[in-house]
This record gives sequence, C-alpha cells and structure tokens, in this order.
Amino acid sequence: MSVIDLEKAGVWIQRGHQLKAKGQWSEAIAFYQEALNFNPDAVEAYGQLGDLYWRQGDLSEAIAHCQGALKLNPQSAETYKTLGNILQSQEKWAAAERAYQQALQIIPEFAAVHANLGSLYYRRGESERAVACYQTALALEPSQAGIHWNLGMLYQDLGRLGEAVESWQDALRLEPAMGNAQRHLTIGNTLLTLARVEEAIHHYQQAIALEPNFSQGHSNLGNALIQQGSFEAGIAALKTAQTLSPQLAGIHYNLGQALLQQGHQHQTLSRSAWQEVVDCFLQAIGLDPNLIPAHHALFYLIRSRDPFGIDFDSLRQAAEDYLNRAQGPTRLLAALPYLSLCLHGGYSELARETFFTLETQIESDLDSLDLDSIALLYSRLMFSQPHLRDDARANLTLAKRLGSKNQARLNHLPHPPTLPHLPHPPHLKIGFLSPHFRRHSIGWCSADILRELSGLSAELYLYVTQSQARDDKTQEFENLATQFYQPQSANFEAAQLELFEQIRQDNLDILIDLDSVTCSEQLDILYRQPAPICLSWLGFDAPFLSSRHYYLGDRHTHPPGIEADYIEQLIRMPDSFVAVSGFKRQSVEREVVRLSLGISWQQIVYLCVAPGKKLNRELVIAQIQILKQVPNSVLLHKGEGERSAILELYKQACTDLGVSHNRVILISRTPTEEKHRSIYECADILLDSYPYNGGTHTLEALWFNLPIVTRVGELCLARMGYSFLQTLGIEGGIAWSWEEYIDWGVRLGQELKIRQDIRHQLIRSKQPKHLSPLWNPAKFAQDMYGIFENLRK
Repeated sequence: MSVIDLEKAGVWIQRGHQLKAKGQWSEAIAFYQEALNFNPDAVEAYGQLGDLYWRQGDLSEAIAHCQGALKLNPQSAETYKTLGNILQSQEKWAAAERAYQQALQIIPEFAAVHANLGSLYYRRGESERAVACYQTALALEPSQAGIHWNLGMLYQDLGRLGEAVESWQDALRLEPAMGNAQRHLTIGNTLLTLARVEEAIHHYQQAIALEPNFSQGHSNLGNALIQQGSFEAGIAALKTAQTLSPQLAGIHYNLGQALLQQGHQHQTLSRSAWQEVVDCFLQAIGLDPNLIPAHHALFYLIRSRDPFGIDFDSLRQAAEDYLNRAQGPTRLLAALPYLSLCLHGGYSELARETFFTLETQIESDLDSLDLDSIALLYSRLMFSQPHLRDDARANLTLAKRLGSKNQARLNHLPHPPTLPHLPHPPHLKIGFLSPHFRRHSIGWCSADILRELSGLSAELYLYVTQSQARDDKTQEFENLATQFYQPQSANFEAAQLELFEQIRQDNLDILIDLDSVTCSEQLDILYRQPAPICLSWLGFDAPFLSSRHYYLGDRHTHPPGIEADYIEQLIRMPDSFVAVSGFKRQSVEREVVRLSLGISWQQIVYLCVAPGKKLNRELVIAQIQILKQVPNSVLLHKGEGERSAILELYKQACTDLGVSHNRVILISRTPTEEKHRSIYECADILLDSYPYNGGTHTLEALWFNLPIVTRVGELCLARMGYSFLQTLGIEGGIAWSWEEYIDWGVRLGQELKIRQDIRHQLIRSKQPKHLSPLWNPAKFAQDMYGIFENLRK
C-alpha cells in the first residue's frame, strides 16, 4: 500500500486537470488514479474520475467514483452535478433532477447546475421551466457563452425567434471563437425568417468567410439576396452553391425559384432561361423525388404559357420530361401539368387518356400524398373530369373520394373558435367570395343579380380572393357593395387569414362562394365556416366540401332525386340558376361581317364558341356531320386553345366525313367582350359544347336571338343549355344523344320556319309583358333573398 502523501496527490491532481483541459481524457484518468494512490481520500480525484468516465461513456465506473466521492464528502455539490449529468444521459429524469437539486441545496448559486437542470427540463419537454433555469444561470454568470447559445436554441424551438437571435449574438460577443460556419448559418436562417434580411446576409457572409466551400452558406446567401431584390448577386451565389454541391436537391430548387422570380420581376423570360428553370426543378426532383415544393413549382410553371409566352411544344416537352423523371406516388403530381396542357390546348384524347391513368393510380397512391399535393390533385381532377366525361356514377364517385381527402386536409388547418353571431337589423348581410369582380364570366353573370339584391335592403360584402386587375366592371361592383374588400397582404396564406378574419368581423348571415373548384383556394376560407350559412353557386358544380354547406342550382341542373349523391345540401332556384338583364355589343352589319369572312348572305352559319378544354372528337364529328347534311353551310369556331390542335381536330373530322376543310373557319379572339358579341349577328345557329356546356357564351347567343343546339348530360355542367331553354320555354334544340344533336342541327339549318319560330320566342321572352325569368334578375334576386331568409330561420 502506498504511503499517504497529500502533497504528491495534489501534484497528480493538478496535472490531471491540465490534461483534462486539453481533452486528453485517458491520460487525465491515469493521473487522477495515481493521485488516489497517494491519497485514497482525495474527494476531488474521485469527482473528476466520475466526470471523465461519464464523458467516455463508462457509466458504471462514473457512478462508482461519484458514490466514492460522496461517501467521503456528502456536501460535494460538484459531484452531485456530475451524478445528475450521468443520470440525465440515461434518461433517468427524476433521479437526475434530485441530484441537481441536492447540488443546489449545497450551493444555491451554482450556475452550471441551473443550466444543466434547464437542459433536463428541455429534454423532458418542460420548456418554460428550462427557460427559467437558463435565465437563472445567466443571472449568476452572465459571461457563460455556452449557456447563452443553449438558451437561444430553446427560444428557437419555442418560436421566440427574436430572443433566440439575441441570445446567440450574446454568445458570440462573449466568445467569438464559438462562431463557426454552421452557427452563423443558424443565425442567418432565423434572421431571414424574421425578414431581417440585411443582418441575415451578414451572417451568411461570415459563414462563407470561415468556410469558403460551404455550399449551404452560398445557397442561403443567394436566397437572402433574392429577397433583398439583388437578383444577379443572388443567382450568382446559388450557382456557386450548385457547383459546390450538385448532389443537393434543395440548391437546384432554390436556383430555379430565383431565376423564375427574376423573370417575373422583369416580366420576361427567354425560351432558354425558361428551360433553365425547368431543368433546375427537374434536377431537384431527380435527386429527391419527394421534394414536393419542386413538384408544385413545376406544375405552375408548365401548366400555362402565361406570362412568358412559351410555345406549346416546349411546354409539352417539359411536361413529358417531368412525367418521365417522377417516381412512385409523385407521378400523380407529375401527370397534372400534362393533363392541364392537353385539356386547355384542345388535345382532348391525350387529356382523357392521362385523366383515366390518373384515376387508376389514385386507387393505390392517393393516401401517400402530402396535404398540399392533395389540394392540387383535388382541384385539378375535380376541374378536369366534367370536361372529359359525362358519367354521373363515375364522376360522383371520384368527386366524393377527392372531396373526402380534401376535407381531411382542411381539418388540419387551424379552426378559430366560432364567434357569436351578433343580432342586427332584419335585412340580410350577404358576402361573396371571388377573384372575378371584373370582366369575367362570373362578373357578367352575377352583376345584375347583386345589383338587384342591393336594392332589396340586403347589405352586400364583396371579398376579392386573389390579385385582381381592375376594370370598368370592378367599379360597378364597388358601387353596389356595402363593402368591397381586397386583402393588403401580398403573401397568399396571410391574405387568406386576413380575409377570414374580416369576414368574421363583418358578422355575415350568409357567405357565398362564386367559383367553387375553379378557385379552390377560397374553399379553405369557406370550410372554416366564417359565417353561419356557407353556400356555393354559379362558377362550377358543388365542391364536395362539407355537409354543413349548401349548393344553389335549379331543378334542371340538379333534378330531384340526386341529393344523396352530393355532400352539400342542394337548394334550387324556382326557374334557372342564373339571370341576366342582357349584354352590350358593338353595332355591326350582318352582311359586312359575313363578307369579311368570305361567307355569302344565303349560307347557313353555325357557330361554336368553345375553348379547347370544351372540345373533343365526338363533339367535332357531330358538328361536321351537321355540315355534311346541310351543304350550303359553314362552321365558325371561336375559343382560346392551341390553334393547331383545334384545327387538326376539325381537319381530321372533315377528312373522315368527306367535308371540305374550308367550311370550317377559325376566328381569333377579340380584345373586348362587346366586340366578341358581334359574332352572334353573323351566325344562324349556335352549336353548344358537350359534356361541358357553354355558360356565358350560350346566354349571349340566346340574348341575341340565336337558336341553339345543346346536348343534355347527366350532371350539372352538361345541363346548363337545357336549363336555359327550359326556363325560356323552348323545346327546339334540346338533344339527349348525339343522334338528336345532329338531327336538331340539320333541322335548324334546313328549316327556316323553325329558326324563325325560335327567334320569335326569344324576342318575345325579352318583352316586359312576357319577360322570361332568365332575363329577369329582379325576380331572381327576390327569389334568392326569400331562400336565404328561410335558411336563416
């Protein structure tokens, strides 16, 4: 046994301290053990050995040495601290807390123990207690940089970002060496979230100065510079990051977004620059197939050529590349831009094939998608299916499934508590949601009704749900509204919340969504029930959103007996689902317009006003069969879409049926609706589209006394023409099959008397004595007001 030598023991302990400070733990352990050979009662050596064995992961030796120290000195606060650390590493929370509390009973102002106790509470999920412990530790020893940093991390987790940044910056002021590249990145990211862009840029630059090849630093610096509006510098930083770490999907995505934002800022993007954006997103998806933001960005970039005027072939190639790159469930997302392009362009067969493939894939992959992707899939497929098929069973089944998934998504949104509905005068307070209070189909079809409602003592509140270009129609809506509200926030989510809160504060009786699935973002507002009664009307069929809501149609669009097929509660107007007081047009001479188009006065002119999304092979064949049987006839087609696709549809049908291509004339779009409506003076018969009937265009044709041929389908959007004619009391032109559609087209073309009789009926329907409900928005408003009053009871 060694001779006790306190002096030598002290020397070995001091040498152990020096080695421990250098991180030479094994060597330090040897010196502390040697110290015990000279003084078996050296409490300090036992305590230090307990700490070092804990740091090395030898917990049994660590505990044994702590127990040895406490046996010799039960008042060793340092040893209780070490024991608490050991127990905390084993997640023995209660025992660790007791050890720390024991240390604080001995030394109440032991700052390190307060900090460690804070760490325990933090790991145990007791954040507020953790904050209090860290704050106590810093009050005792404000110069402890590590505690400042840890408190900042806790603040970050609590969402107290400003305080987090302040704590981190305190840490770096006290100990600048703590400021490695990753920590500067952390501070910069938090500052960027707080929109403190200049400060964020400084910290990103500090990170890069410390590590010049730190790709994440370059990437985040680029994002910050873009937010600042420094596009060239930001894009340069992102390209540096891309070069340093080409394997990181997020960097490719960020660069794509930066290039796209630059294009929007300059309101131009060359074909090559646009392709570079596409390539960035495709590379991101190739590296990370589940990077959902890249999928969404590609969808919105490819689905439409606006605002950069990219040619259709480039768009379609990009869509095909995207579809080929996608894997697994995300192929559902990748098919959407291709579907949208084909549908809107007029490639109906390709659109239909893509739609059916999607519908099949939904069976296996729908449940695998994230919530944002569910929203996108819901809106695109709900919009597409009535354009592509008229099958009530199939369409309603898909609508219910998509609607159910969308409801599940919406249930994850925050739902503020319902405000009490405050009593107010007996007149109704009615709100309308739409981005289309302007020259738009919704605007043309709703303005007369809203004007009449405002004359019935109703208070009208109009809420603009997207950025809206103002025009003369907008002013008309503003003039009739009690309040015309457009959110101030440019951020989409913030604008939605702003609108929702405004609607709640306005204490409405009824909130009406004018667009349904065509503007599905506003359904998020409707679903939260900001008014006692929520209702969809006019822009589309029911959104399959909530059984608490209503949908307003008529008995023709939604015949009795179909209630069980819908989620919304169906209510019906007594006549038609809409009414207008008429349309204005430029004055033209019929023969002058005809001659300008190469049409003689004696020819029969059929007119089809339908965009590419409403065209399909069956419709075109039926129209050409009509031309074939009415030799002295031509067909005018007018509607946006891919001109070459529309022309090819008609050419192929003409070739197959032996009709000259020259008998089909495609008319370009006109700058104003008033100019467009002059085409109805030139035509003799309107051939309606199917399975998605014309809405505003069919109303315009009827207002200008044009007979129409419409095929009636199974669901709402295939029954609009039928509803108009039934409301007018006109049976001529209503077809229940393609055979009847062709037959009516031929009869109206060949038999002048039938055309004249229908024209006389249309003229008579506008006379005050015989005014049809279709042209009587005053009656419509009164009926609507009565229905709403009954709903409020």
